[in-house]
Order: sequence, then C-alpha cells, then structure tokens
Amino acid sequence: MDQLMEYALQIAATLLVTLIGVLGTWLSLKLGKSAGLQNIDAAQKELIRAARITVDELQQTLVTEFKAANEDGKLSPEEIARLKDTLLSKTLEKLSLPALSLLKGAAVDVNNLIAGVGEAWIERMKSQTPNSISA
Repeated sequence: MDQLMEYALQIAATLLVTLIGVLGTWLSLKLGKSAGLQNIDAAQKELIRAARITVDELQQTLVTEFKAANEDGKLSPEEIARLKDTLLSKTLEKLSLPALSLLKGAAVDVNNLIAGVGEAWIERMKSQTPNSISA
C-alpha cells in the first residue's frame, strides 16, 4: 500500500511538473504575441510620425511653391501626383529599417498607410487653417 501511495505521488508530481511546463510555454507564447503586437504598434506610430513630418515639410517647400506658380493658386493633378510620390519616398527615408521590416513582415501595406496618413494630416491642417492647402 505504501508503494502504491509512493507511485501515485510520483505520478502526481510528474503531472504537476508537466502541467507547469505546459502552462509556462503557453504563457510565454501569449506574452511573445503581445510583445510582437506592441512592436508592430510602435513601428506604425513611427511611420505615422514620419509621414506627418514629411507632409509638413512638403507644405513648407513644394506646396507653397507650386501654388504660387499657378494662376488659380491650386495644385494640378501632376503636382499632386508628384507630392504623393515625394511623400512616399521621403517618409520611407525617415523610417528606421527595423520598423519598415517589421511592418512588411506583418503584411502592412506601407505605401497605402503613408498615403492615408498624408491625406488625413492634410485634411486636419485644412480644417485648422483655412486656405492652408488647396488641391
């Protein structure tokens, strides 16, 4: 009877150690996913910040120049296309390589995200200061 009890305790201890190992592995995986999501979020924030800075820079340099050169004070479709291309290239220059790699690895459409951030930032600037940007 004592041997049976000893075997039962050994089995219970083995099961407990196995359960703790499985629980630890599961918890590590969950925390790893959470950390991965936090890294992706940080990379997206970096991209958004870089795109906003670039929009501000383009507003101060190219947009003002383009609008002044046009009789109606508005941007032509060609100028808008050039600004979008410049926004994309200048934003990607500002973005760190790890952030870009992380976003691409997470299947984030970086080009569309930059374009969307740029458009949203321009709309925000338009609503805050009338006549600041006209397309």
